[in-house]
This record gives sequence, C-alpha cells and structure tokens, in this order.
Amino acid sequence: MDGYSLFRLSGHGSLEDAASKVVEAITFSREKGMRNLLVDTTNWTGHGPPSVTDRFRFALLFVKAAMTLKVALVVRPEMMRPDKFEVTVAKNRGMLGNVFDSETEALAWLLDYSEDQ
Repeated sequence: MDGYSLFRLSGHGSLEDAASKVVEAITFSREKGMRNLLVDTTNWTGHGPPSVTDRFRFALLFVKAAMTLKVALVVRPEMMRPDKFEVTVAKNRGMLGNVFDSETEALAWLLDYSEDQ
C-alpha cells in the first residue's frame, strides 16, 4: 500500500496462534524496511477477549518484534479495552503502536506523521 504495509489475519484459533502470526508479520515488515504496518485481526475467530495478562504478554511480544516499526492493530469492538492497557504497556517499552476497532481510524493514525503520537 502507499506508505504502509497491510496484514489481514483470518482464520480460526487461539489468541496465542493469532499473536504468533502477528509477530511474524511485524518481524517480516521490519526486516523488509517498512516503517508502518496496519494489522487487521477482525477475521480471526475462535476465542474470547484476551485477559489483562494476555494483553501484557502479547504487547511485550509485539514490542520485541516491532523495534522502530509503527503498528496499528485493528480488532473487533468486543476485543477492545477502553483504557487500551496493551498500548500503554507497549508505549512504556518504546513501541509506537495503537489499537482500534475501525480500520479507517487505524489508517489515519498510522499515516499521521506528527511528533506527538
């Protein structure tokens, strides 16, 4: 895509399987020199919302894989936490990432190059 990479995860399985596939996409994009990645997980089914522990653990995995890559993650609304706990975990560890329940909002954030993100 123009200015970003796109990974659409689809299928059925556990949160661990989904997180592993997202880490692969993040790592691949970073290794290919991409700067922005939009990950859409809305078509991955077979699990309920992640626990706080899951969110913490997945955020750490994403931070390790992303390094300098900016990542916008799109999830189904029922998967969101209003406080975006996992975003805080990632940000506190140096990752520029965010989570959204709208691809339009995610893309707008991803392509906004302002310094105050």
